[in-house]
Amino acid sequence: MKIRALVQARMKSERLPGKVLEKIGQKTIVEHIAGRMAKLAGAGVDLCFAIADEDPAVARDSETRLAADRPITLADFLREHSLPFVTGHASNVLKRFIDASEDLSPTDYVIRLTADNPFVDQDQLAILIQRMKEHSADYGYTADLPLGMGAEMIRVAALRSVQLRDTPLTVGGEPGLRDYHREHVTIFLRENPHLYEIYPLRLDDTISEEAAKLRVAGIRMTVDEPADLIVARRVFEHFERRGLPQFGALDVIQLAKNNPEMLHGNEAVKQKPATSADTRK
Repeated sequence: MKIRALVQARMKSERLPGKVLEKIGQKTIVEHIAGRMAKLAGAGVDLCFAIADEDPAVARDSETRLAADRPITLADFLREHSLPFVTGHASNVLKRFIDASEDLSPTDYVIRLTADNPFVDQDQLAILIQRMKEHSADYGYTADLPLGMGAEMIRVAALRSVQLRDTPLTVGGEPGLRDYHREHVTIFLRENPHLYEIYPLRLDDTISEEAAKLRVAGIRMTVDEPADLIVARRVFEHFERRGLPQFGALDVIQLAKNNPEMLHGNEAVKQKPATSADTRK
């Protein structure tokens, strides 16, 4: 069985353009993700960035460790840092994932990550990988984590079955997917649990689901807007000073309990609903 971690990434973010190359500490967001995924190489996980093929070049300063006198694309940066990538459709991320996994067998798995989230909990992801192997589920995800620290795992056969829904059943008929299905990849599986075997991995099954949701309510470890980036940098610097740069969800939950002010500043950021889609051309 092969497992490929696919990171959907683009430079043309609506609210924080170029954010995937913003630095948190001494590393860019994409480097943080690559570093955390490197810990799972022993579990047979290979990494690939699935980037948009229409990303614009942006001028960067010397902090990117690339020449300051020329514009840089995300592909340039990944190539310079020997990080594997494929390019694909800018808004149809589902197709991007299908194309990036075309060499895998139907029984292999894809891990879905996004470049909004530099701090995926790799320990919880390692447990999810093991449980998915044991249960042979179609789709699994980490639950009860702070926003931005989770991950999803999809069997390749299930991923391809979603794409088949995009083909109308009759000539001139409507496709079975909406724009948000194509952009968010796994929403169709979540909306149709009767069609797939789904495995949620809870962070702590000794507490109720309601209590689990309450203790992470308001914690944003994702990066959508400048305020999120400020919080992410503050939290990372806190854990780095304590020798824990690859902190996990439980560390963040404890920090929110003991030092809630560390996570303040991005409360006003609105999380887009799962059924939203980027309508820009």
